[in-house]
Amino acid sequence: MIDRIFFAILLPLPLIVVIAMALYFARAWKTATPRLRISRILATIWLGACAAILVFCRERVRGWSGLDIGSITSFLIASAGVLVLIGVAVGVFATIGRSTKGSRLCPRCWYDMDGVDPQANSHTVCPECGTSVWSSTDLIRRKRWPVFIAVAVALQLAGQFCYQLIRADHGGAQNFVPTTVLVAGMFSLPADAIIGAPSPFDSATLTGRLANDKCADWQKSWAISKSIDAIGRAEHPDAVLRASTILNRCRFEGEIPFEAWKSSILLLCTSRSSASSEAFSYLAECYVRARGAPESGGRLAFAADPQRCATELRSLIPKLLDNVSTATVRTQEWWAALRLLALAGDASEPIVPMLEARVLTEDSEMGRANTAAVLSMFSAVLPDASDAMAWAFVCLPGPEQPRVLNAFVRFVRPPHSLLPSLRALANSGEPALEIAGAVGLLGGRATRCEGSNLLVRSLRRQIPSGSADFASIYWPVIREPGDDASTELITFLQEVALSTTFVLQVDAMVQLSNIARDAEVRSPEIVAFLDFVGAEHGSEVADRARALAADIRTARTAPAQLRKVAAIR
Repeated sequence: MIDRIFFAILLPLPLIVVIAMALYFARAWKTATPRLRISRILATIWLGACAAILVFCRERVRGWSGLDIGSITSFLIASAGVLVLIGVAVGVFATIGRSTKGSRLCPRCWYDMDGVDPQANSHTVCPECGTSVWSSTDLIRRKRWPVFIAVAVALQLAGQFCYQLIRADHGGAQNFVPTTVLVAGMFSLPADAIIGAPSPFDSATLTGRLANDKCADWQKSWAISKSIDAIGRAEHPDAVLRASTILNRCRFEGEIPFEAWKSSILLLCTSRSSASSEAFSYLAECYVRARGAPESGGRLAFAADPQRCATELRSLIPKLLDNVSTATVRTQEWWAALRLLALAGDASEPIVPMLEARVLTEDSEMGRANTAAVLSMFSAVLPDASDAMAWAFVCLPGPEQPRVLNAFVRFVRPPHSLLPSLRALANSGEPALEIAGAVGLLGGRATRCEGSNLLVRSLRRQIPSGSADFASIYWPVIREPGDDASTELITFLQEVALSTTFVLQVDAMVQLSNIARDAEVRSPEIVAFLDFVGAEHGSEVADRARALAADIRTARTAPAQLRKVAAIR
């Protein structure tokens, strides 16, 4: 809080100095005494330079916050504030000046010149300092202290300097490099001066200042313009990496020519630098925004015009497949390559055996489960992916199978040959495997009612232990929200919300609210049920039900928030 208070004090200083400059200029304009006029004009020029310095300092610290307030930091902030306040007080005192109370005083040395009255086209000379006075108004006007104003500005600059010391301690000497210099050298300066880690406290690098609005609008526009030019030329991977990262941090929403985008993607795929992940993901997201259909497949998106996307991406597919085969599972680069391959449609068919093999060879449990889940997502555009996912699911160890249930039930229609295995899992007696088998049966249209019966039976067995997995109901209902199986599952959740322990009641209502947000056909009845539960006063369950009903109404009316990226034209 203390840093924000003193920062608010620092902001109006340029305006104070500009006002003082205007007063001195007006005074100089009306002064007939040459020496006094020159003195005031010089003071005006000097104050203008000070105002420019203060504006520069203010722009350098604008929007900077998040200090780690330690003893030294607090001392420097307090020192800055005290110096600034003293400087303001001295400046106000010097600007107001001293009234002559009608006495005639020399404008330079304040010698009493009572009785002297300079006439038109003539002047009188101060016997003390020799100053020529051409107007009697210069003798009786309020006397101000230019030296005190200089001291005031010096104190204010000293306060700014103390504040800048904190910035240097926080982010290093690079904090003092002007943003204009960083933009001008964005492709020639060292990478660590241009690209920093995403952080709201980064004020040292160019991307930090652009992302956190710590620069002027014209500087941001200049950086965006240079980045678009670099992507258009696509001459070097490092230049494309920097340009794409800057556009991402600036949340650029304009357009990028397709040929320039394609050349840039090829350069990033070829370089395979560890620092290119963010740039590659941003460019992939740009293409997805321009060519993807409104309906998505989980984290994947599918083409609005599959033939066009297949034609445009055909030459990129070998590089994208190589990225998928070598990149670490779940990284930005891995997902970005998969999203582009999903848009390519049938042309990306080689991804199926590659992912199927990786399910069996991946080192980590999470890696195997996520790879199997991606296979299920591809089943919407590649028919072979559905069968590959089903058999990969069977090959996964039992503890890993529940990890891919959501993807399995959302995208995969289990083949007839797999139904006996799913029924065996649903009757195995192991809670996690029972749910796996029942949810798998819910993926087939002909077996949804059988799957819902088995899932409810398994969850009823888990209720006495207090660890029932009600989250497994969400995707089966979302997939076919209007059929009898979904009705049975929703009725079961409502029963639990009315007649079990507090923890299970809340868990069941949370799942109902999740369904209501994403299944419009079920939203009215679930909201009505929550209103019914919330009608009771003084109950914790009722309070939670009212809050969830309010959240559903808000979520249904709130506009969707989209990530800001460019589009490919």
